[in-house]
Amino acid sequence: MTEEQKIKVREINNQIIADKNYRFNSWLPVLEDPNTRSLDKIKGRMSVMNALINISFEAPISFIRKWIEKHDLTSHLSNWENEILLKDNDELSDYENNSLRWYLEGLWALMWATKVVSNIDETEWCGENMATFLPNLEENENNEKIEQLTELRTDDEIYNMLDLYYRYHWYCVDERIKGVEAKINEGIVYERRKALEWLINKDSDWDDIEMGT
Repeated sequence: MTEEQKIKVREINNQIIADKNYRFNSWLPVLEDPNTRSLDKIKGRMSVMNALINISFEAPISFIRKWIEKHDLTSHLSNWENEILLKDNDELSDYENNSLRWYLEGLWALMWATKVVSNIDETEWCGENMATFLPNLEENENNEKIEQLTELRTDDEIYNMLDLYYRYHWYCVDERIKGVEAKINEGIVYERRKALEWLINKDSDWDDIEMGT
């Protein structure tokens, strides 16, 4: 993308934010050019996230680990996720369980990127129908629902959405710093932005995504 195109995206997104009566920072920089991951890598991340979410709903870690191994997904695990899978359920901290539960929102963003869902509204939690699009590990389903995905949104679509969520994130953080409650949930915005940041920069590490505002 040219610098002019990036600036235009910023202007459009700032107007979207203004129209919603959120605050925005016109001085926030534009994002770097997309360096998008392959669809296979994205489906691998979606698969392990879907599996790991079950742990936060008390699925036995040993079962989740075996399911991931059975479907040749271990290479898609981050270091932190590998450490989780070495523990027993009762060894997990509240932070670890909560972090896995928040994967719902990051996965929702990746489901948008792979055209499973049509929109990711920042004012709404992930859809109640989310589970119908994903393998049900409680029923010991295989990974076909994710493996069969064949499309990824364009770089421009993903870039535009990430830029929008980057600017939403600034709003949420700045409101928190000011001691004011934002009109949107910072957790939703953070997790979706993180997933899109990972998607659009194939050199990034899932455990260490740059999330500054």
